Amino acid sequence: MAKSLENFLSKIIKYGLYAILITPLALWPKALYPFLTSKFILFQILVEIVFAAWLILLIKRGFTRTWADLRGNYIILSLAGFFAVSFISAIFGVDFQRSFWGFGPRLTGLFGELHFMAWFLVLTSSLYNPNKSKNPNNPNSEYPGKLVNSDYYLNFSFFVAIAVGLTSFYENPQWGLVYGYDIFNNQTFAAPYYLFHFFWGLYQIINKLQTTNYKLQTLRRWIFGAGTIFILYRIFITQIRGAIIGLLAGLFILGVGLLFGRALNKKTRVAVGIIGGLILLALSVFIVFRNNPVFQELSPIKKITGISLSETTVQTRISTWRVALKGFGKDAFFGVGPENFNYLFNANYDPQSLKFGGGGFHETWFDKPHNAFLEVLTETGVIGMLAYILIWIAAVIALRRLYKAGDKILSLILAAAFISYFGSMFFAFDSFGSWFGLYLTLCFLASQINPNNMERNPNDPNSDYSDKIRKFGLLIIPIFVFGLLYLNYSIWRANLYDAESIRMFSRDTGSGMTLAKRSLDYWTPYAAEYKFDLFTAVASAIQKNQPLPDPETTINFVLEKADEVVAAHPNDAVYLTGMAKLFGILAERGRDPQILAWAQDYGEKSLLLSPSRQETLFYLSKIALLQSDTKSAVARAKQAVDAAPSIYLSRWYYGLALLADGRAVEGKTEIKEALDLGYKPKGGEIELIKNLGLQ
Repeated sequence: MAKSLENFLSKIIKYGLYAILITPLALWPKALYPFLTSKFILFQILVEIVFAAWLILLIKRGFTRTWADLRGNYIILSLAGFFAVSFISAIFGVDFQRSFWGFGPRLTGLFGELHFMAWFLVLTSSLYNPNKSKNPNNPNSEYPGKLVNSDYYLNFSFFVAIAVGLTSFYENPQWGLVYGYDIFNNQTFAAPYYLFHFFWGLYQIINKLQTTNYKLQTLRRWIFGAGTIFILYRIFITQIRGAIIGLLAGLFILGVGLLFGRALNKKTRVAVGIIGGLILLALSVFIVFRNNPVFQELSPIKKITGISLSETTVQTRISTWRVALKGFGKDAFFGVGPENFNYLFNANYDPQSLKFGGGGFHETWFDKPHNAFLEVLTETGVIGMLAYILIWIAAVIALRRLYKAGDKILSLILAAAFISYFGSMFFAFDSFGSWFGLYLTLCFLASQINPNNMERNPNDPNSDYSDKIRKFGLLIIPIFVFGLLYLNYSIWRANLYDAESIRMFSRDTGSGMTLAKRSLDYWTPYAAEYKFDLFTAVASAIQKNQPLPDPETTINFVLEKADEVVAAHPNDAVYLTGMAKLFGILAERGRDPQILAWAQDYGEKSLLLSPSRQETLFYLSKIALLQSDTKSAVARAKQAVDAAPSIYLSRWYYGLALLADGRAVEGKTEIKEALDLGYKPKGGEIELIKNLGLQ
């Protein structure tokens, strides 16, 4: 009975680990953020099942064998250390809830990271290296407890990556799938995932070239060659500059290492040298003729050659990095906490950011610095950065050990993959795709340098613990895991109802309200986001004169939820500014003094958290006009102009406030200044321009 249970648990672990590799293909079109939420939820559920089976098996067999896997494996220890520091940072940070759960659109809080750690632990103790086994068909004879062939596992993931790339050729507007974009949708998240798999394919090609049984490996070599070229094509077609620059840097280091590291036989080294020379020649031609119309017609090349410091995306990145470095000093020791960069950004907001929004505010709100290393530094502080550096020191030690053990090609290729990851993350931030590739590759490396040949000694004191503790563990683990599974189910259902509510509100406010309430019936750590979605939908319906079911009850319900949003994240300027805007919309109907007072209060609180933010000042100016306080409206608008005089939007709102205050000449001057700076009037604004004689 005990043996059959162990076999059953081993199968759950083995096939569950393979199932995890399929999660990048997950997509549920009806979900809110369908491309990432579905991947994360499925990944977390599978990891919880596999981890539970692994723990139960661990308790039944004893800890000796697993301890042998963990002991002395610096990668595992450094990852655990970084997670511990991140958790401490979250405790002392600005918003623990946000740190632990993350944002609804990305789910990259400590909870998600903990699942990647669990996957890492199970996989590290389950992988075995068939190339070092005397009997690869029966690894348990040498590696007891090892369930998964590491080469098969990475190969399977490689072909899943190809399948992910193939989804870019399928178009389905109802699912949100656009031709040319894969099932990640956001190519910034997909590129790092491809990078790791590209280098694995490259390893398989080079490794097959080195084999003595050349004919036997020909078919496999062509299969991996075609797959690797396709993944390379997908990396370039994503047009993610950081990933492409990282790829080129990784290939350069790899080429140097293969040519001068004596990792290849003479014939293969000559082939690599010729290929490297051709690549350098192609790059030289590309650099010389980069402005040629033929090259510029190819969008990936055009985007790479079109890099300019004056470009909006470049300017916003530089501005955000500057803000990150400026705000870092205040919480230098442990940072502001994981996922809390938006608090630091808001507190050190640069008013010049508004000129990059094209007349909108989307480029003035950042919850990530778009640089993974600055993110670690600002969110976990100096201590977190040191812990993060230790991870890579451990990886370098492991790569060196692998190189000295004779796996020179593998060591060099893994090093190139990590270098490419650095290049990619220098201009982006970690998400599901990058985490997936990174943890998978680090785990593979950890398993390669830590072969476990230990048989369990039944007399080992480490495995001799009381039956009561064993039974308690066997009882509590299933209960705990069922709780986690229900938690994921609850998060998932709340997400689906909120998504459906948003879609329904524009057509039927009554059905939209019902769905929103059903969403809030489920427990979810993202309830504040969904309540804010509800408030936004109701305010929009009021603005568009859509009928509300039982208006008084609906509005009172929404106002109650608005209070709960602010209570959940009282120092989040995003919500406070949003509340100022939405309460202002509500107040336009009837100019209720209480609602106007609430709107003003939210706006002023937001300004304390994010000084000189023009968007908030504009809303406060509008609220003052609704209160018939034109002097305050002018003063608020003037604050926005003083913060950044060259912003045309500030000049426009200042001009409108001056006109409302009866200062026509000054108002006309500011409106003209706004037009000269580039403001484009629309709708009824065009008539205003004509009346002022400015057109």
